[in-house]
Formats: sequence, structure tokens, C-alpha cells
Amino acid sequence: MKNNFFLTGPMIMILFLCSSCTTYHFGVQNRAATVPDDFGETEVAIAQAEQSQGARYCPEKIAKAKELAKKGAEVYWTCHNTESSRLLAEARKLAKEAEGCGPQTVAAPPVITATPVPGTPLVKVCIPLNIIFQIGRAEILPEYELDIAKVADFMKEHPTTTAVIEGHTDNVGGEVQNLKLSQRRAESVVNSLVDKFGIERSRLEAKGYGMSRPIADNATEEGKQMNRRIDAVIDCALEKDFVPPPVKVCIPLMIDFDTDSAQIKPNSEAELARAADFMKEYPETTALIAGHTDDVGSYNYNMKLSQQRAESVMEHLIATYGIDKSRLSAKGYGDTRRLVYNTTPEARKKNRRVEVWVDCVLVKK
Repeated sequence: MKNNFFLTGPMIMILFLCSSCTTYHFGVQNRAATVPDDFGETEVAIAQAEQSQGARYCPEKIAKAKELAKKGAEVYWTCHNTESSRLLAEARKLAKEAEGCGPQTVAAPPVITATPVPGTPLVKVCIPLNIIFQIGRAEILPEYELDIAKVADFMKEHPTTTAVIEGHTDNVGGEVQNLKLSQRRAESVVNSLVDKFGIERSRLEAKGYGMSRPIADNATEEGKQMNRRIDAVIDCALEKDFVPPPVKVCIPLMIDFDTDSAQIKPNSEAELARAADFMKEYPETTALIAGHTDDVGSYNYNMKLSQQRAESVMEHLIATYGIDKSRLSAKGYGDTRRLVYNTTPEARKKNRRVEVWVDCVLVKK
């Protein structure tokens, strides 16, 4: 990647010196052999941003930076040098911000000090927890139960640890509403740790942050989904002879459907085969097949259609792949569990789906 930037300087210089050539900056034709240095600095800043990881999270900032740079070049050739410099500086600032976009790094939790045993190395152990929620909901989906169980096991093994369960939302809705929703999400995880796994409530704290701490760009549906989440900041412990915990192995599966249809499309066959192979490899697993619709149609009609979709997938796994019926269950949710907001035809297509939640299993590393 660095080589590309080293080449940029000489190439720009050659273009500047070739007064007989037609040269451009930001799509604007030059009217002289040379331009101010901030033209080249801005080009490099935008190029770095485009090739950085941040381009995935803040493409709108890069687009705005290009727009400002083009305007700066146009203004420069009308002899407004000060305004041109201001626009180019703003473009570089946006490009730098875009380069730094991405998931936020959570500060490392405090470490509980322990008295080391002479000659025995100590290892810092942390357990992360990331749970994504559906739109406007605070219920924990079945696929995250094992994650919570691992946190509970860790806290039982280290009885002096405490945890702050942090709830978050996307940016749709009012600030007060999102604060309340994020608090409910955090409390639902705390209640699960207490009621299902026996962790003392005094060791847990629930804190809602609403939409104030996004880890992805709320301009996209995928980014909104990532921001509807839980983060658990758990005290770290120092442990002797640490053995890494088992790896969580899951088989997420999602199948989309045409409008008003419960017929499985041929392009879903590979996904169904993958789920069947997983269940055969781990015969102790079971699967919940959940059907969903978009928001077109009445409540009762959508509930019926979503149930039909779930049952069609269940019957296909039984008839085609030999999965025992006792290991499968089908449930329709209508349009009550949106994956994304039903604002466009593409979004509605994503909500017309069946999700297959196969039990996760733990395997040794």
C-alpha cells in the first residue's frame, strides 16, 4: 500500500511540469503548469482514506471530501485563493475522519491484581459479549444464549469479578426513547445472568447509552443492525495455568423468499445443505426455524404466511436431508421481528426470510 503513495508524488510532479499536457485535479482542468501544494496534499489524504478500513464505515465522508476538493479547485481558478485553501483543508479534515472510522475500541476493563506464584506465568483473561437486537426490541434471541452462558461460567470461575452491561441502539427514534430502550436491553441481559445462571445481582450493573455510542455507520441498514447491541465490560482476572475456553461453533442460516410466497428458491439449497451437514455432525443439536414477512398485508395474513415459510423449510430438511423431525420446530413471527426498516423494496426483501437457529456447540481449540 505504501508503494502506491510513494508513486503519487513523482507522478503529480511530472503532471505539474508538463505544461503542454492537459492536467486535472479533482476532475477540474488546470489552467497553469503548477498549483499550490495543498492540491497534492488533499489528493494524498483522500487516496489514503479510500484505501483505509474506514472507507467501509464512512463512505459519505469520503464523497463529501471529494466534493469539497472539486469545489476548492474550481474556486482556485476564479482567483479566490483563500476560499480554495479553506475548502481543501476541510476536504483533508473529512478524509482524515473517514480514515479513522470503524468499530470503537472499548477501553480495557480494570485488572484484578493477584499475588503471582514464583516461577508461574500469569495470563490476563477477558470475556467479551456482543449481542445484537432486533428493531425496537429488548428480548434476547436464542442464538445468544450460549454467549451469556460463557460469561456466567467465567464469572463463577472468578467470583471477585463484576460486570457493567451496556445497552445501545441505532439512531432511529428520539433520544429519550432510545435511552429507555437501551436500558431495557442491558437489564434483559442482567436478568438472564441472574435468573438463568445464578450470578449475584450485586456483581452486575445495567447501563443504557441510547444512540450515543455507535460502532458503525447509521446511514446503512447493516450499520443500524450492528449498533442495536449489548457490550459487557467485565473485570479481567489473572489466572495460573490458563486453559483457553472452548470455541463456539454455530451455523447461522438465512433464506429469503419472494413476495407472498412460501416456496423455497433453488439458490437456497446450498445453505440448507450446510445446515443439515452441521446437524448431522453434531447430532445433539436442535433447530428453531423462524419465518418472517415484510409489512405488506394484514397482521393475521402475515402470521400465517410466515408460519408456512418456516414449515416449508422444516419439511425440506426432513424430506431431503433426513433430519429427524423431533430435532426441528417451526414458528412464524409475521412482520413483528424486522431485520431492517421496511423503507425500500430492498429492505422489505431482507425481511421476507426464514432464519434457522441451530444450537451452538462448544468444541476444544
